[in-house]
Amino acid sequence: MMIKKTDLTIIILAGGKSERMDGVDKGLMMINSSHIIKKLHKLAEYYSNEVYVNANRNIDIYEDLGLKVWKDKISGYQGPLAGMYTCLTNSHTKYLLTLPCDGPLVNDLYFERMLANTSESQIELRCAHNGDRIQPVYSLISKNLLNSLKDFIDSGQRKIDKWFELCNLELVDFSDNKNLFININRRSDLIEYKELIDEVFNSYEE
Repeated sequence: MMIKKTDLTIIILAGGKSERMDGVDKGLMMINSSHIIKKLHKLAEYYSNEVYVNANRNIDIYEDLGLKVWKDKISGYQGPLAGMYTCLTNSHTKYLLTLPCDGPLVNDLYFERMLANTSESQIELRCAHNGDRIQPVYSLISKNLLNSLKDFIDSGQRKIDKWFELCNLELVDFSDNKNLFININRRSDLIEYKELIDEVFNSYEE
């Protein structure tokens, strides 16, 4: 049993500065003349009717691609927590599932494990774990945590791990699929991981 589509909003986080990509917007990266973010969006639509991109620039380009954008409510590129806060504020579903725009190896397994719901109890916060460490931008967050996150941000803090420590955190094991969390930080990474990316996206048409 999985969390229902109607109870879930999915957000693709693309609100950073992309400093290690020389400022190039990682949300607009392409493989084989196709935008990676559109492939991620198409995959996410299997699991939710509410799929958005969190971005702070090039919003007109994202919208031209047919994507719905939520811009950070906190100015100044304040990091992924600002994106999570924005999306929890804007969403109207029980849960928010996050994934980054620079993680092109996300596949169905990510959604299936993160959205598994075998208990009647309310899920507060889930985070993926690759066997070595947590992957905080791959999270399932209850709408009920909005006030907790607001208080944390209002106190001047921005570190995801520190906020997670304040919540009832459940880790989801992905140690058997570590490649899922490979991210693209440099242009050379697109070349290095091209074959893996092609394999994941082969069955998802724009």
